[in-house]
Amino acid sequence: MAISKIRWSAVFLSFIFAAILELNLLPDTLAFLRPEWLVLTLIYWLLRHPEKIGIVTGVVIGLVMDVLSGSYLGIHILSLSLICYLVLTMHKRLKMFPLIQQSVVVFFLVGIQLMVVYTIRSILGVSDIGLTYLWQALSSAVFWPMIVILCDRLAFALR
Repeated sequence: MAISKIRWSAVFLSFIFAAILELNLLPDTLAFLRPEWLVLTLIYWLLRHPEKIGIVTGVVIGLVMDVLSGSYLGIHILSLSLICYLVLTMHKRLKMFPLIQQSVVVFFLVGIQLMVVYTIRSILGVSDIGLTYLWQALSSAVFWPMIVILCDRLAFALR
């Protein structure tokens, strides 16, 4: 099987754009609906190039997310390492799913990632209210097809 070539400029640009979207401030009434852009972008590249993008990339992106969010160092690193492991173990099956089914799996993956983050934050004393993080997972699942289309076009344009 031929391994497709990866354009590192497309990977870098997509992560930069996702980090900019991650920093985008929303009004308080809509803040709970903000998708996890960096997590979605990481899942996309893990599915497209699992031989090149791996857990180390998840650790680096987790460090970036810790710095951007101002949270305790290591929370996002742990959660994204777990997500990378889960995606890498099922990437062959996940690639065969249509986008709607992938969105359902992305909902669960982002939900797991956010559950790990909020659980560790609550253990450390930062109290968050209830299961509102599931709205973020739902909005991430809704935006998943858009991420796939945009990243595919970016990779094709920079080929």
